[in-house]
Amino acid sequence: MLKNMFKVAWRNAIANKQFTILNILGLSIGITACLLISLYVQEELSYDNFHKEADQVYRINQPLIWGDWDAEFASTAPGVAVALREDIPEFTEVLRIHDSGENLVTYEPKNGDPVSFKEARVYSAEANFFKLFSFPVLEGNPETALVEPLCIIITKSMATKYFGEEEAMGKILEVTQGENAGSFKVTAVLEDIPSNSHIQFDMMTSMSTYRHIEARQWTWVWTTFVTYVKVAPEADLTKINEKLQAIPPKWAAPAVERAFGESYAEFVPDGKKWTLTMQPIREAYLYSPITGNRIGPSGNIAYVKIFGAVGILVLMLSCINFMNLSTARSAGRAKEVGVRKVLGSGRKSIANQFIFESVIFALAATTIALILCELFINGFNTIANKTLSLQTELSNPFFLGGILVFILGLGLVAGSYPAFYLSSFKPTQALKGKISNGFRGKGIRNTLVVFQFTISVALIITTFFVQKQLTYTANYNVGFEKENILQVHNLELLDNSSLETLQSTLQQNPAFTQVGYSDLVAPNIFNEDKYKAEGPENNPVTLNRVLVDEDYIKLLSPKFIVGRNFDDNIASDKYAIILNVSGAKALGFGGPETYDTDSPLGKHVTFPGSESPKFEVIGVVEDFNYNSLRMTISPLMIAHKDNGELYNIGTSYLSARVDPTQVNSGEKMSKLLDEVKTELASIKPGLPFEYSFMDQDFENSFRTEQRMTSVLNIFTVMALSIACIGLFGLAAFTSEQRTKELGVRKVLGASVKDIVLLFSSEFTKLVIIAILIATPLAYFAVKTWLADFAYQTPITASIFIIAGGSALLIAWGTISFQSLKSAYRNPVEALRDE
Repeated sequence: MLKNMFKVAWRNAIANKQFTILNILGLSIGITACLLISLYVQEELSYDNFHKEADQVYRINQPLIWGDWDAEFASTAPGVAVALREDIPEFTEVLRIHDSGENLVTYEPKNGDPVSFKEARVYSAEANFFKLFSFPVLEGNPETALVEPLCIIITKSMATKYFGEEEAMGKILEVTQGENAGSFKVTAVLEDIPSNSHIQFDMMTSMSTYRHIEARQWTWVWTTFVTYVKVAPEADLTKINEKLQAIPPKWAAPAVERAFGESYAEFVPDGKKWTLTMQPIREAYLYSPITGNRIGPSGNIAYVKIFGAVGILVLMLSCINFMNLSTARSAGRAKEVGVRKVLGSGRKSIANQFIFESVIFALAATTIALILCELFINGFNTIANKTLSLQTELSNPFFLGGILVFILGLGLVAGSYPAFYLSSFKPTQALKGKISNGFRGKGIRNTLVVFQFTISVALIITTFFVQKQLTYTANYNVGFEKENILQVHNLELLDNSSLETLQSTLQQNPAFTQVGYSDLVAPNIFNEDKYKAEGPENNPVTLNRVLVDEDYIKLLSPKFIVGRNFDDNIASDKYAIILNVSGAKALGFGGPETYDTDSPLGKHVTFPGSESPKFEVIGVVEDFNYNSLRMTISPLMIAHKDNGELYNIGTSYLSARVDPTQVNSGEKMSKLLDEVKTELASIKPGLPFEYSFMDQDFENSFRTEQRMTSVLNIFTVMALSIACIGLFGLAAFTSEQRTKELGVRKVLGASVKDIVLLFSSEFTKLVIIAILIATPLAYFAVKTWLADFAYQTPITASIFIIAGGSALLIAWGTISFQSLKSAYRNPVEALRDE
């Protein structure tokens, strides 16, 4: 029985090669897209699920209360953990983690040369780290690994990197950050951190090492720690949240008064409230796209939903194609059904045959899709920055079960219409070929074609606008020339004499036109603090602050409205500041229109609660974008780098503007970078050379969107391909169904042009309807997505016209083969049987 059904299916597939290939190809493309997206979505949703008690662990977040924009911080001050331990007994564990930034790590073996690397993923944590997080420990005791000062735990990869095949436990690593250095003993070795963890580190030092943290337990404004809590299983979260809201007014008030000399009510701006919130660690990765000061990577649940929806839609398109072509082709088998009925086949037997064939086709398409997915998954991983694996999922019985259910379900649905529709006809009708698809069948197929092209056109429009927005931000005028600026990182270890030597050497290089220093660089100048204009009547305001030398101002060349640059020959410039217009307005100095009568020059700015030091305003520059273009320009205070002692901050970056006339090729740029690297090595041997270019850093701030665009481009092409395959198949079917009609028209004098227009007009109407439906849908989607950007590309009609026109051209190109084939067919062949 089964063997006979397979033979019939095979013969029909061979007899109708074109439809068979189109059916399987379209379905396999859709399944491939859905498989890739499902692997991506599953990976995104799996973050932090591997921790044994993940349901009980939360991260403490707080809103940004002293800035001019709304955001949420994943970081808190040291005093928060103290308060939580004291006031909320429902927290069985309270843990602080600190991202210590980039560190120079050195291992000096007894025999051999020192091994030194710059490590970016070095954290410090309190001793109870493993009571909240269950990262696999290969060697060492997790309960004691972080108890003592000068202890460090490392991953397996780091152990191999520094010690090779030697035993890692007990080895000493020299860890240096800025002016702080220490010799740390390896007390545990972990498995490499899973990719689906929002906490990503290579090394972790014991927080008890850093005595300055203990000395600042009182502060509530040094927000550089990420605080996690473990909640007792029986705890009432509603009551815990009530207790959380009572903590800032109670504990932060004395800290604020001690730090700034103002009351809690004065410190918290009107309209804002200092709150603490609990975020489950399962949500820390996906639900923190705008959470600042977080540790580790973050995703975006919105993009997961977008890709999930795209995956479902592409799969729907391919399934619709499959069903559309199956039902369209079924009418051509009417005589076969008649013969089978005459020979004694019952309705159930005929229905089973059609369903069986659909299942076989679905199985073939799924098999091809699995092969395609395995072939393309590495490329997809590169684009999406993931480490997805299909082979891992194939060992999952739930995954295999889902595929089996899909194959059977699709086969049943796709085969049910032709099965039960054709098997209901009388043999005499079937044998005479008097079976029509009917208006209803045609209407359903037309509706499905419209649906397919609606989705495809909407994706085309959306993709165009996403790319347009990224191009817009890449070319946006930030207020200074950001191109050709080389930024050398991690210079905290250099003393002033070494910094001056490096700067002087590079200034003598004709490839550089300007060389300057700063503690931060665009687009990552985010270091907010409280300041106030001198005088008791003035209130504190929040300003971003960056420390620079006079050469850095020359390098950026912002436009001065009033005043001047720093001058190293003027001793008092150590306490001089330059404001942007927004900063001057925030401090109450007014805008440019008032400077002729009330100049801000010579006015003083102080810390709240202190009249010294006094910072003198020596200049005001036009606003420029020094942060990601996601954010609007906020108030900025540019201070002299010699002020670093006030903030316990050293010079971290050297920026040099490259002369493009001197360095006009990749080869010359590589040579220049080697020269800088050599000079740095001569000044500080062993210091890794790390650099970036400012314009690339601006572009990289939209890296997630760039990846999204690349992925969206791929699936848009896949969706459009599926729609075209379906359109091509239906065009072929229509051509076959109307063979005699077209033959009669040619006999009566219809030209090739007439036949082509007749044949194409029906499908053109369907595509135009799809464009009209897709346009408002895409407009709403684009408008919603652009709302997250401070600077938005205009939504122009030209994109909609181009997308719609492209869809029409693609549709015409798809059906042109069939229409021309029908137009040039000999009418004698078409009417031979009449």
